[in-house]
Amino acid sequence: MLLIICIVIVLLLILFNSKLHILIISKVKNEHIRVDLRIKYFFNIININIPLYPTNKKCTKTKKGEIKRNRSIYNSNLKEIKVVFGLLKRVKIEEIYIDINFGSENIPFTSFIYVLINFIYSSIINIINSNKVYLNVKPDFTKNFINCDSKIEIKPTIKDIIIISIAIYKIYIKINKGKRNGGNIEIDKLNKKSYGDNI
Repeated sequence: MLLIICIVIVLLLILFNSKLHILIISKVKNEHIRVDLRIKYFFNIININIPLYPTNKKCTKTKKGEIKRNRSIYNSNLKEIKVVFGLLKRVKIEEIYIDINFGSENIPFTSFIYVLINFIYSSIINIINSNKVYLNVKPDFTKNFINCDSKIEIKPTIKDIIIISIAIYKIYIKINKGKRNGGNIEIDKLNKKSYGDNI
């Protein structure tokens, strides 16, 4: 019996420390955009491909009052969101690959975009610690087009995914609780006729 318990514990430790192979792949060709999420696990026996964009889900319109209320709810949970981002830093980014070919007949605009891409890329690299980084940018000053292939490869452990999922679920519950309680918006409680709009 003790042997079985030890084997189960060892298997659970191996499972929690095993890594998923997650790829976020995007392809842009002018107005055509496609983003896919690929998940591979256990020597690629488990291979899942999830299209992130475009999707078939229809966007539902919300009223202006609801948009303001949701923003207030999210602003009140900035601490929890920062915690999630802190947990996401635990996940190691294995590779970042970006290949951009773009062009415009407006030479100053093309030069500006080229400098902007390199600036954004260098800023991201200083924040994100990745084992492999590749950027290729080719501007063209004779025609208008854009082609972009990018890939982000991460290898989180099952333990990291469980911890992050629990944190996100707690934030989700707290946000929904805030919605049911009216969002705890103090500004709605003020009498604008008495105090005016300057709060």
